[in-house]
Amino acid sequence: MDIRKENQYNQSMGKYKILSTAAGVGSIITTKWGGFIMPLSINNWKFVEVASNKIKEIQSQTLNIPKIQEECGVELIEDPRFVDFLNVKKRFTQLKCFVAIPHILLNSFNQIQRKGNPLYESIKARFGTELGEDMFYIPAINFPQWFISANSEIKPLNEWRKEWQIRKCNDGKMTYFVPPRDPNKKTYRKIKAEVLHDDVEYGLLKPVPLILICPNGHISDIPWYKFFCASLKHEKMDDDAGFELFGYDCEDCSCGGKHNIKWLNSRNQAESWGTLKCSKCGYSVSLAGIMNIKPYCRGERPWVNKDNAYERCLSTGQKTKMQVAMVTSNSIYYASGFSSLYIPKDFIPLKPGQLNDQARMVLSKVTEKYNTMVTRRPEMTQEEFWKKKYNDCDEFIEDANLNWQCSLTDFDYENIKNMFLGLIVEDEDNDPVATYRLTEFEVLTDIHEPNRKSKGLEFNEIIIPNSLQPYFKTIKQVNTVSLTNTQLGFGRVNMPTSKLDDSGKIVAPGDEMKPIFDGIPSDIYVLPANQIYGEGLFFAFDMATIERWAEENDLNDHYKCQLDNGALGEFLYQEISLYGRAKFYLLHTFSHVLMKELEFTCGYPTASLSERLYYSDKMCGVLIYTADGAEGSMGGLVWQGQPRLISSIIESAMKRAVNCSSDPLCWENEDSLNRASCFGCTMVSETSCEYQNMGLDRRALVDEEYGFFKNLVGLDSI
Repeated sequence: MDIRKENQYNQSMGKYKILSTAAGVGSIITTKWGGFIMPLSINNWKFVEVASNKIKEIQSQTLNIPKIQEECGVELIEDPRFVDFLNVKKRFTQLKCFVAIPHILLNSFNQIQRKGNPLYESIKARFGTELGEDMFYIPAINFPQWFISANSEIKPLNEWRKEWQIRKCNDGKMTYFVPPRDPNKKTYRKIKAEVLHDDVEYGLLKPVPLILICPNGHISDIPWYKFFCASLKHEKMDDDAGFELFGYDCEDCSCGGKHNIKWLNSRNQAESWGTLKCSKCGYSVSLAGIMNIKPYCRGERPWVNKDNAYERCLSTGQKTKMQVAMVTSNSIYYASGFSSLYIPKDFIPLKPGQLNDQARMVLSKVTEKYNTMVTRRPEMTQEEFWKKKYNDCDEFIEDANLNWQCSLTDFDYENIKNMFLGLIVEDEDNDPVATYRLTEFEVLTDIHEPNRKSKGLEFNEIIIPNSLQPYFKTIKQVNTVSLTNTQLGFGRVNMPTSKLDDSGKIVAPGDEMKPIFDGIPSDIYVLPANQIYGEGLFFAFDMATIERWAEENDLNDHYKCQLDNGALGEFLYQEISLYGRAKFYLLHTFSHVLMKELEFTCGYPTASLSERLYYSDKMCGVLIYTADGAEGSMGGLVWQGQPRLISSIIESAMKRAVNCSSDPLCWENEDSLNRASCFGCTMVSETSCEYQNMGLDRRALVDEEYGFFKNLVGLDSI
């Protein structure tokens, strides 16, 4: 393809990959031209900015989603329950809705394809204006910023830009410099876009393969010039105490001026990255051992894309040490996302004395006001404060709607009042995620409303076959399921995971997780998200039967194990110890073997199926669903939920779980968090599993002594 200026910078990517576990703000994405780019924070996304500004303008009014979409040319996603959760639990107090990632298409000239997009055509038809290209892409920067030329010179990108202009490559026009091009590498191709004195197309620069990452989410280029100078002085950059590499004071080359460094690959030392050599003085340093250096972190956040993109970085009060990683390493990026199953608010029954999320937020606002008042008037009691400020129910509800955009009822008013005055004490929420899913579980298992239908959620209860009645409380065909996925942050080096504190409360990741925005959560009015529709099958186990099974076979002690699965494995073990180890192994393994069986019965590959586990001391169930995109799927999964089919599917899955091609090694395995489990029998694609294939054991299902389903497959008679 002929060179066409900056259009070659465009990199196509599916909208559902943008917020995936491997891509998103702050990640490093490999491009088709061989380089790497880093998506910028959502503050730089034009469609997010437009939606946010519009919502700010009308925040005192009722939010009219269709009207905002028509006027702004963006697609908004409504999930009030999800918004309320983030308002209260994640402190996104101004969040109103989600903005969908636009469909990003490139034409044959590698340009943004706007024509044909429904949003583009709608705005053009209504207002006669065209949406700009910046409404249809995610901005990104080059990262790493150091590049190697064909003659092995290594320099940062800004120096290569200067050299391009000084040497008047392509007449010094920067539009032909992208993707980063090598002034030393002329090709035999010519530029035909316009008449140039120097019309030769130049080859591409090669990005360096190594960077620095920090466990607190920061990322930096290795300061290669400083590294070269420090290596010449034999500085101990691998000292466990750390080394001040970014602030290292370099000396000039003995031949005058700065060193002119080249990266020379070594053909004789397979384990070395080669050497750095100054072409002026001839001094060289080996890159052997570079993976062991421990420079102090300077808190760099290149995804923020502004001058002051640095922050203080400490770990346990000391300077944080960075580590070297390959650009393509998995440890560079771990996304921390959150998914919500859409539940209409009128499906959710409120328990006596229970606050909904909006009422809970109002209670927190009232409490804040009281605490502020007490600092000035310590003698004022809560009763006096309430009588003075909020004794009128109608006025309170009106003020809540005006000041905090919360729609309350008289029932909410009484509950807020009673909780503020201490007349009702709401149960402490020790596990916000489990509590959030408990709402979904309660709606799906509501005996008073076994069948429900709405735009985003439809399910029907089936008559459980006699053979399955001892095991399940209910089985549902979920004809329509809608899930909203968003990303809240990311981490590096180690996956950000929740932790169990000394009081038994599950604490979300803290400073080690960097947000996808620049600022504080309360400044955010919209978050980018993807909404997908699909279908599924829901299974709720009989809790009493499971507890009796675990106790009779002493399985919670049986599933004690040694850990070697990192932070996620440690948290998982803490969580299953809190809620019941045997129950988790049973639930999780059942989910996996059923997904594998459905691959045979309805043709869905396991990679297109996903699990949503409902696991705590109050629930035990799983939703297995497929969500192929915005329009859902073909209905094959729900079809398998018919009573005459589901019984044979589960029975077949259990019989298949009895044997594995890796037995007896697989069956007898007792290492770590997994027991009798491998890719031959229970493990699935990590995109389908919520726990990275940890906590699996098919013996929990079909062991002839204690298998939960042993009677179903006739093992009790063997």
